Parts: sequence; C-alpha cells; structure tokens
Amino acid sequence: MLALFLAVMAAVWLIDAANDRKSMNIHGSVVFMRTGERTPIVEGDSILSALGAQQMHTLGQNFRTRYVNEDGGPDGLGVQQMLGLAANILINDQVLIQALDTPYLTASAQAFMQGLYPPYSINTTRNGPIADATGLLANGSAIDYPLGGYQYPNVHVVGQFDAQSVYLGGNQNCPASQLDSLMYETTEQYLQTKALNKPFYQSLDEDMFKGYMTKNSLDYMNAYEVYDYLSYAYEHDQDVYEKLNDSANASVLAQLQSLADEQAWYLYGNTSASTTDTDDKAIAGKTLSALILGSFQKLVEARGNISNSSAHPLTLLFGEHEPMVSLFSLMMVDFINESFRSVPPFGSAIVFELYSIGDSVFPSDPADLKVQFYFQNGTQFSNDLTAHPMFGHGPSVTELPWLEFQDMFSRIMVNTLEDWCGTCDSPALFCEGVDGSSVNIVVNSNRKKQKITPTIAGVIGAVVTLFVAGLLFALAMLIGGIRFHRVNRGQNSELGGFKGSAKLASDADLSIAKNAVAPAGIVSFGNKDGAARKTPHERVGSWELRQKEFGKTGAIDDESRRGSFEAIEAAMSSPTEPHVRV
Repeated sequence: MLALFLAVMAAVWLIDAANDRKSMNIHGSVVFMRTGERTPIVEGDSILSALGAQQMHTLGQNFRTRYVNEDGGPDGLGVQQMLGLAANILINDQVLIQALDTPYLTASAQAFMQGLYPPYSINTTRNGPIADATGLLANGSAIDYPLGGYQYPNVHVVGQFDAQSVYLGGNQNCPASQLDSLMYETTEQYLQTKALNKPFYQSLDEDMFKGYMTKNSLDYMNAYEVYDYLSYAYEHDQDVYEKLNDSANASVLAQLQSLADEQAWYLYGNTSASTTDTDDKAIAGKTLSALILGSFQKLVEARGNISNSSAHPLTLLFGEHEPMVSLFSLMMVDFINESFRSVPPFGSAIVFELYSIGDSVFPSDPADLKVQFYFQNGTQFSNDLTAHPMFGHGPSVTELPWLEFQDMFSRIMVNTLEDWCGTCDSPALFCEGVDGSSVNIVVNSNRKKQKITPTIAGVIGAVVTLFVAGLLFALAMLIGGIRFHRVNRGQNSELGGFKGSAKLASDADLSIAKNAVAPAGIVSFGNKDGAARKTPHERVGSWELRQKEFGKTGAIDDESRRGSFEAIEAAMSSPTEPHVRV
C-alpha cells in the first residue's frame, strides 16, 4: 500500500514538474564555460585546438536551440526559449560576453558565438529582419558581411591589469589564495597519496612527454599537468594513443584523471574541511559568485527592461576550471553528487537561470522569481539540462526562491575590489591606493565616472592652494610695494643641525605623535554581518559543519588577513633596498 502511495505521489510530482516546465519564463541566464580543448599548459602559450573550437561551436548551437531559436538545431540542452532574445540577428545589448585576456579563451568565446548566432545572409533572407541598413545599397541590391553574413559579437576581454579580471579568475595574482592552496601539500593525506602513487608516476614512459616533462617532474605534485599533457597527446599523437591503448596501460589515463581531480579539489575546493572562515583557496568561486549575483540583481532592478540599464538577459563567461571547482564547493553541490569533486571536462558549462512561473511579464514582486542551477558535462549531451540542488538542500529541491538565492550567494561572495585586494595581499597594480569604493561587477558600455580618492583630492587641493598663495603675493607686490632683497651669505653659521653642517642634539628625528594621523595607505574593511534566512527546505550533508561558511557575509577578520605571509611576500618581491636616514 505504501509503495502504491509513493508511486502515485511520484507520478503527481512529475506531472506538476512537467506543467511548471511548460509555463517557465526564463528572464535571465548566466553561463560560465570552461574553454574548449587547448594545447597543454606545460608547452606554454596554449592555443585553442581545432577540436576545442568545434566543441565550443557545438555548445553554442545547443544553447541557441535552448534559448534563442528552435530551428532544427541540436537540442542536447533541451528547449527553454528566453523571452525577448532576438531570433536570428545578434543584438549585442542583449548578450554580455566576458573572457580573460588569454588567446584560447577569447577564441573559445568567438567559436561559441558562431554557434549561438550563426552567419545571417541578407541575400537569402530578403524578407526577413536585418540588423541595420548598412547592407542595403542605393541601387536596391544587398551585400552581406564576409563569410556569408558573419555576425560580430562584442567580446569584453579583461587583462591582468584590469580590475574586472578578478571576477573571472580570482585565484590569479592572489598570493594568499595560493598559500592556502599549498597548505594541502603539508597534510598527511597529501604525503600519503604522493608516496603511494610515486611508483605509478615513475613507471610512465618519459618519451611520451617529448621533453616537456622530465622523469623527476612525473609526480603527484604535478598531477594536473601530467594528465593535461597526456590527455591531449592521446587525442593528437598516434604513438601516445597506441601506447595508452595497450592492454598493459589501459587504465593509465583514467588513473591520471582521478589523481588530477583529487589534487584540484583539495587545491581549489574542499571548503567543508576548513577550520576557519579565512580559508581563501576558493577565492575564485567567491568572486565568480559576485559576478553571477550581480548580473541577476541588475535584471531584477530593471524589471527585465534592459533599454536604459546595464542589465543583460544573457551573460556568457569564459574561463578555466579553478573557479568552477571552487564554486561547486562553496555551493555544497558535492554533498549530493561527489562527481562535482573533479575537474570539469573541456567545453563544460555551469548555468544559472532566473525565471518565473505563469505570466510571461517580468514579476513586479521579486518573491515570484526563482533560480535553478544546471551543469553541462563537456560534450556529453543528454537532450536536456539537469538541475542540481544547492546549499545542502535535498535532491527534490532543485529550485531556490530568488530572495534565498540572493541571500546565500551574498554570504559566499567577495564583491568589492577592496575586499579582494585586502584578502589576497595582491601585488596587482590596480590594488595600489585602492579606496573604500567598489568596482562595477560587470563591464558596461557606458562607464560611470570613478570616485576621486583622498590622495588625488589632496594633491588637487595643494595645487589650488599654491596657486592662490602665488596670486596673493603678486597682488601684495603690486599694490603694497613689498619687495625681496638678496641676503648676504658670506658668513658661515656656527650652528649645526638642520640649518648647518652638523646635527644638534636638539634636532629630534622625525616622529609621529601618539594620536596623529598615520600615513596614507591601503585600508581594508570587511562586509557587515548578515543573518541567515531560515527556510523549511530539506537539508542533507554536513550542513552544521558548513554554517561557518555562511555565518558572515564574506567578512574576514582584519587581524588574520596577513597571517604568516611575510616569507612568501619576501620571495615574490624584489630585494630590499637600503634606506638612508638623517
């Protein structure tokens, strides 16, 4: 009887879910994609391979079918049309595309966009829409863009000197995060894993690495680099392919992948094992979560009207695997499925969709909005995206109310440049003299004026003061008859000190009074504490253990930010120069 009841309830739930699916109105989506296949990182200056370009193009085609236009293309991600997106003509105001300034990432973005918005020919679709009138000539003929009407996406590329880069690769140029990650190599687990697998790594044929890795570097310490190289060689090098397909080596590549996954998880994730709130190994996920949340917040604030706002219905982000691993850990998705404790394959995507049920208009009440999280596992398409629970919810809770999603993401994110610079102790140029203001989370076409820092304001004030003083002296000389005369300097002063040739005992060294203002410098402020929103949803996993992750809204104790980091800083900085004191 109980089995029958459960079967009936399951059938009802599936029917309700199907009905909700049909009435879902997607108002916005943020997609973070790992690059397509690229050449191994140990070779240096990696580039996107032809296979990688095809992977990204196919991924773009599938997202086109899901969001843009159900026109008979591949439907490996299902069909869930997004309201308001242009069907054939790319409108750059509707799509925000961001990538780090790395050749294979920008190429991945371009290949993806060729699939999302393929070439559109005016000559073959004269009765259809046109992007603008530039293709129509005065004699009545039409001319296409090159390559059969290729559409040019506006890709925002952020380099290492751009503050926006921290949101796509927060672990880069972050010594504190690197230090926290390397603490794994001091653990007993790491040492045991390294010793246990040393014979396995040493048994690998050094000739397969073509001189890019030596026998001594074949070790668990370089687990990701070893797998990254051999997995690429397996696809492109016939000798390596034949060796790894030999019966004696049939499991080699799978074992290398498993060890690389384990290493990546402990370097960039595994936040549940942290004993303090200041563990910054997952900093890349913390900054990425700010970018995701900020994109949705702009849509909610604009109520879906993007005409006079910086909001975009579709946000496409291109990066590497580190932010993905970190975000998986912060969202606790690994408690339900341990497969998330691994490096996502090339061409993988994490997807967040903001939607409502029922009426197609954007809800006036944010409480009517919901968010779901999906993961596309490389090129293994399953005819639909599969939703996964977040933040310790049970398998049946794959959607979060927008207000809860906003609350939980605000607890794991690092959203200001000041917080990132202070947390990372970063030597990045854009961290020099950073004030209390925060940067825009998304690159906008219409940038707002930046706030003037106190240092610059002081310089401006000093220049104005000198100018006014000079003007007053000039008036005094002109009207009051004030004149200057040369002073006879023939006699030498018998006094020393600051006005003579020797220092007197009365000439004290420069000092700062006890209550005086300290010299200008970088000051970091943590975020204010926030109370967690209590929900009746089902929870699983070590929720109590992870409460420390959400007890603060990203605030980090000022006294613990530096830790014992001086040795790392000394190693990374230039030699100390001597200072001459008077």
